[in-house]
Amino acid sequence: MVDVRVATAGGFGEACLKALLDAVRDRDHPVIGLPTGNTPVALYERLAAAAHAGEVDISSWRPFAIDEYGGPRDHRCSNRAFFSKHWATIPGAAAVEQFDPGAQEIERECRRMGAALERAGGLTVSLLGIGMNGHLAFNEPGSAADSTVRRMELREETRRSAAACWGEDAPHWGLTLGLRELLGAERVIVMANGTSKAAIVAAAVEKVASVDLPASLSVRRHGTAWILDEAAASGLRG
Repeated sequence: MVDVRVATAGGFGEACLKALLDAVRDRDHPVIGLPTGNTPVALYERLAAAAHAGEVDISSWRPFAIDEYGGPRDHRCSNRAFFSKHWATIPGAAAVEQFDPGAQEIERECRRMGAALERAGGLTVSLLGIGMNGHLAFNEPGSAADSTVRRMELREETRRSAAACWGEDAPHWGLTLGLRELLGAERVIVMANGTSKAAIVAAAVEKVASVDLPASLSVRRHGTAWILDEAAASGLRG
């Protein structure tokens, strides 16, 4: 049975936070895969508020970036810049283990990131958004279920979304954890909000799982929860 939880637009961040805290409960040093983009901002804001209020202590969490654009590390639209703004400002937050797209040998950089995650014991929780074409992190349509950390050429839909920040400089490639790492987590939380995500959410949740729609591979996996606001859930039947 698919675990779909629907919240109001105003309660979306709180619903995501509850799912995350439930997933790490009783874990001393959880390893968290962190997403970027518009969708998780509400979660990070609620987590920051809870940490400031002393309601949550995240000092033992070990965070990993799940992807990064193939652009300058210091670009204001990089995922590194996103984490500086939305994660590093949370009280107790540890530094995020991140990709370096400027590494001279990209394959070696991917191996480094994969090895770091393996040493950490793998992901306890994968926090994921869903792309307009159904990608998870930068695992674009066609990514194998056992894909691992690698460089990925970005589809046009992904670059169009990135252009909202990057403009004409939207990168053509990115670095990403593979579906093996992401969906191999103990718990997977897929988040989506807004009417623009309604169609792809419905396709992922209700159609037959396929590598052509990577997010669909998570749906019937044990330990996966989909957290949606009412707009993103509006295309679901029933």
